[in-house]
Amino acid sequence: MTALRLVGTFFLVVCGWCAGDAVCIRTQEHLEALRQTIALLEEIEQEITFRRADLNMLAKKLQREHKLFCSAKMIQTAIPPQSFSPQEAACFAECFSALGHTEAEQECSRLAFYQERFRSFLQQQEKAAQSRLVLAPKLGILLGLTAAILLF
Repeated sequence: MTALRLVGTFFLVVCGWCAGDAVCIRTQEHLEALRQTIALLEEIEQEITFRRADLNMLAKKLQREHKLFCSAKMIQTAIPPQSFSPQEAACFAECFSALGHTEAEQECSRLAFYQERFRSFLQQQEKAAQSRLVLAPKLGILLGLTAAILLF
């Protein structure tokens, strides 16, 4: 019976560590999605500024490169990353849904505005993520140990 308890304790500690590690991975994916969105907006701004690219052709190109996901092959229907918060997803949808309705200079200034908004989101999330990335695995192990003590 002692060996079974030891194995059970080890299993619970490993499960706790995995849960904490999963929190870290989701946090890093969210930060990376924000960085990729900023890079995407910069690329779209450059395409509009220098090449005066057609937005639907640009959307197809970005989809082929797996930088953008659209539901109807139109840049206005771009789908935000799943890791975004509701506020970030709303900002993403607001940004992309209004593309293609004004002149190039106005589009570029709007894209610059949204780049700054996403940089702000990124800074906020990086500050919040610092402690989360350090504490999550430790808290997971602690939770697993606590469960093992209570159950065995």
